[in-house]
Formats: sequence, C-alpha cells, structure tokens
Amino acid sequence: MPKTTNINTRVEFDIVAMSEPNTLLRILEYFALIGATPGNVKADATSDGTQTISIIVEGVSEQRAYILAGKINEIFTVNSTSYVIEPIKTSVGKTNHPDMLMCA
Repeated sequence: MPKTTNINTRVEFDIVAMSEPNTLLRILEYFALIGATPGNVKADATSDGTQTISIIVEGVSEQRAYILAGKINEIFTVNSTSYVIEPIKTSVGKTNHPDMLMCA
C-alpha cells in the first residue's frame, strides 16, 4: 500500500465503466462518504456501451486515493480505474495578477 502524502494534492481518477444509469451515482457516493467534493466530474458515453468518467478532487492523500480506486473497482459495472496524483502548487503572498502590487 502506498504511504500517505501531504493532503495538498490533486487526484484525477479515470474510470471506464458500463453505461448504466446508476454507475456515476455509485462512484460519486464513495467520495461523499469520505467528505471529498470533486472539483470536476465528466462522463462521456461511447458507442460500444461503455462510459469514460473523469473525476478531479483536491485534498485527498495518496493512501485515500488508493483506497478509493479499490472501492470504485469493486462496483460491478466498473471495468477499470486508474488515478494520477499531483501536488497542488500554492503561491503564498502572490496575487493572481502580476501587475498588481500590495500597497501599505
């Protein structure tokens, strides 16, 4: 099992599943159970009766992502689950606009 990392992470889950009405709801339920709100969810149906689902969530540790992927794979309509973990880059004390300066 992977070791736990800093929770300043962004995890993107890529899921291939059967195109069933309740598949996406079953998957999202696992995120709700751990109190993680996805920032982006995209589901596309394909012509072969499957759907590809992409879910991006922030603040989930590497260990939690590993567990989530395992739980998602247990759903009988899911064919495969993979994920990528990236650190969230924070810029402390910087503004979004480089031409804006703080005045004292």
